[in-house]
Amino acid sequence: MKDSEEEFQIVEAVLNGQKDRYRELVDRHAPLVFNIVNRFVSQRDEAEELAQEIFVKTYERLSSFNKQSKFSSWLYRIAYNHCRDYAKNIRRKNESFNEVGEQDLKKHVVTYPLPDAELEKAEWIALLKQGLKEINTDYAEAFLMKYEAGMTYQAMAQRLDASKGALKVRVYRAKKELKAFIEQNS
Repeated sequence: MKDSEEEFQIVEAVLNGQKDRYRELVDRHAPLVFNIVNRFVSQRDEAEELAQEIFVKTYERLSSFNKQSKFSSWLYRIAYNHCRDYAKNIRRKNESFNEVGEQDLKKHVVTYPLPDAELEKAEWIALLKQGLKEINTDYAEAFLMKYEAGMTYQAMAQRLDASKGALKVRVYRAKKELKAFIEQNS
């Protein structure tokens, strides 16, 4: 039996009341989730908490899994979006200038300078991220796996149950659509 078919059966079992079977999905996909989480945080406790939040969120949304893609692809998207939102919220929760002590101020000034080049880079990255939300999700997923996760086409093919050729086309189309989006919005 193919892995995806087995996972579909596990999802159905969980949705039909066999909630303890969700643990099988967690055990199977914990390395994927931790791989994503570790790109956003460096502390182990924080990574474990984020991973737990992702698996809880996935469990809560399990009924929305439509079996149009592999479970791992669906989970990857939830995990990536959750971590991205987490990172945004951390930046928003930064202390206000008046609350920063002198030692903290020195630390922030030394650690986080934003010269023009860094500011332009941040703006470009924000535009790229917005573009990834706008383009075809299959293309965006392949693009992120290739360039953010650094996966080979072979690894992507195994994860997404697609041919390497099809994934190369998706990445190419993602680049083409992103280029058009960036040209239109910059």
